[in-house]
Amino acid sequence: MSMRVCDTIDHDEIRRWIQLHRGAPARVPDPAAVCSAQVLLVDFLGARSGHYFEHISWEEWFAWFDDHHLCFRCPADPESLSFHLFPRGATPSTVHAVNLSP
Repeated sequence: MSMRVCDTIDHDEIRRWIQLHRGAPARVPDPAAVCSAQVLLVDFLGARSGHYFEHISWEEWFAWFDDHHLCFRCPADPESLSFHLFPRGATPSTVHAVNLSP
């Protein structure tokens, strides 16, 4: 049985989903150290430990998202915090979980 997912590039839809799950835009401290789809993060309040991310503005988050032609995938299950960022145009068989929350 496969899980239903939603893929979108709509900024308002992505921001709503993240905020609904009490998330805030973040990124890795050294973007040059990882591939483009792993730079952006979401800080879900209380879900992450450590200091391996830095908070950024929504404008910065979406600028990176658009500049690197990413797509946002989340499950249709409203309780799940899982999400993926992947290159636009990737086929379902080539999309891997590159950015999962805990």
